[in-house]
Order: sequence, then structure tokens, then C-alpha cells
Amino acid sequence: MPTNLDFAVNTLHTYASINKPETFRLPKLGQRDPYFGLPRTTYYELEKAGTIRLIRLRKRGYTRGTTLIPFEQVLAHVRGVSAEATE
Repeated sequence: MPTNLDFAVNTLHTYASINKPETFRLPKLGQRDPYFGLPRTTYYELEKAGTIRLIRLRKRGYTRGTTLIPFEQVLAHVRGVSAEATE
């Protein structure tokens, strides 16, 4: 027989998997992203360091486009940083 704790864990797991995007847009200048609270400069720095790889979508011949951030790569980085901090 499932307990309230089992229900809560299953609900949390389902909620997390539904609301976790594959990618999300780079935040606008002066704003932070809604998932990790990081500003756009941090994402550029992480890309430069080789920690994450940004996805750039642009029409041929255009200068501007859309930059997407892979959620799982950022999550792995945040977990790694938090693991180092607890050691």
C-alpha cells in the first residue's frame, strides 16, 4: 500500500520531468534565466571555458538569431559546483 511519502516522491518526480525543458533561450540583457537564475554573461563564460555548448539558430545570411541553452549541461555543471562546495 503506497504511503503519502511515496505519493509525494512520485508527484515530485513527475512534476520535475514534465517541467524540465530540453533547451531554453538565453536570457535578455539585464535579466536572469528562470531555471537557474544565471545571467547571460555566465552562459557565455561557461561556453568559453568549454563547460557547456550553446546552440545558435540563425537564418542563412542573417547576423542575428536565437541562442538556446541545453538544460542538462547546465544542470550537470550546477550539480558539479554544488558537490565541490560540499566537500
